[in-house]
Amino acid sequence: MTPAAMTVSTTRVVHLDRVDHGVTKPAGGSRDLDAMLADARTAEAEGARVLVVPAAPAAAPARRHWPATAQALAVLLATSSARVVVTVPAASWEPAALARFATSASGLAGGRLVVRVLGPGAETFAADLAARWSGPVVVGDDDDLL
Repeated sequence: MTPAAMTVSTTRVVHLDRVDHGVTKPAGGSRDLDAMLADARTAEAEGARVLVVPAAPAAAPARRHWPATAQALAVLLATSSARVVVTVPAASWEPAALARFATSASGLAGGRLVVRVLGPGAETFAADLAARWSGPVVVGDDDDLL
């Protein structure tokens, strides 16, 4: 009897460490952002195909969620081939604003941006975002979706 064939994903996903203050509080934060970019470059050089930029903690006020997009843009510009996933909570964003960011970031980085939407209202938010931006939008934290 011949064993069944099995497909194993070769996509290597690397979750970058959160930079809580690298953009909003520059004192000391630039070192953290530099470390994130160095980690992203190293992971890409070692074969990572997907780099995930984490969102701010879910309990953070909405005004603390925009740095993830700035960090994702920095990672996109610091790397050359890996897809970069920016994780956003649906409740902290407006789809139109995120679509403008995603369009610009994707244009600068060859379409490598992926938006991951989490939390209550994620399905509705993702559908609204997808209507405004043609890039990949995923809902949920399952890395197999990337």
